[in-house]
Amino acid sequence: MVLLSTLAFCHGYCLHSKHKAEFKDGELVKPDGCVDTYTGTKYPFGAVWNTLECMQCECTKKEMSCCVRYGGLVSAEGCIAVMDEGTCQYRLYKIDDPSKPCF
Repeated sequence: MVLLSTLAFCHGYCLHSKHKAEFKDGELVKPDGCVDTYTGTKYPFGAVWNTLECMQCECTKKEMSCCVRYGGLVSAEGCIAVMDEGTCQYRLYKIDDPSKPCF
């Protein structure tokens, strides 16, 4: 028996945020790291971390960039894709019985 399915693939995306200098007490202050926009956690230059929103972020002296950690398989014939937020991966379940995995 041969199992054939139609697969759809998606491409990830990245968000980039350039650093901005600020004036504090009349003096120009350059940033010394990055702040996670979701949690408010500050990271030093060179840090790489994973967010709860399934993003991987990197802090450089130039910018902070965050890219999705999931991608690839998002659908198969007769199945529905559900994001597992714990692993940042899609899990495929049968459309007619969502309690049963497709594979």
